[in-house]
Amino acid sequence: MLSNSYIFHDTGARLSAKSEDRKGFTTGQVAEICHVTIPTVIKWIDSGRLKGFKLPGSKSRRVSRDDLIEFMRENSIPLERLDRAKRRILIVDDDPRILDLLKAIFEEEGDWEIRLVSRGFDAGLAKEFRPDCILLDIMLPDIDGRKVCSYLRQSPELATVKIIAISGYISQGGFQDLLAQGFDDFLVKPFSNEELVGKVRKLVERE
Repeated sequence: MLSNSYIFHDTGARLSAKSEDRKGFTTGQVAEICHVTIPTVIKWIDSGRLKGFKLPGSKSRRVSRDDLIEFMRENSIPLERLDRAKRRILIVDDDPRILDLLKAIFEEEGDWEIRLVSRGFDAGLAKEFRPDCILLDIMLPDIDGRKVCSYLRQSPELATVKIIAISGYISQGGFQDLLAQGFDDFLVKPFSNEELVGKVRKLVERE
């Protein structure tokens, strides 16, 4: 179990961790696993065929792993599809402590496949890994994160990947520049676990 807080000592960024049960699968993930549309999954839940729940403060429906397995067995849906349900995230930062902390946060979520790289040039791993989201520190020692983003956007296979810039300070004008350079959103240190995970999920799990 993770401790109650995380502190990035050299940046002063603090991440508060909240102990929660596993979030379950989104309707988008269930649709992908079962090879149906999201509206179909919602109908299953609303009709009671598939047990679902809502997270506190959220309107999005979720399905626990156990309930999904039971439903798949009842409807002869191959269970091996569950192995392909995890989202993929690539985290790029030169500070190994920050990499470890961010990795721990997404491991706590339970439904992410995670890759870590410490150099901007190593972000080319994304072409092989095919992440759903990239967390990219824009202040890297070997190359500016903006150039890394521009490089990744030149690859057709990465056209839909969501790229989030991380920085100690980004002005409103700077944010507009980041959007123009291919970023989808940004996070300014310090930020909470909830802000980090919420922003990532909002981008990759639009329902």
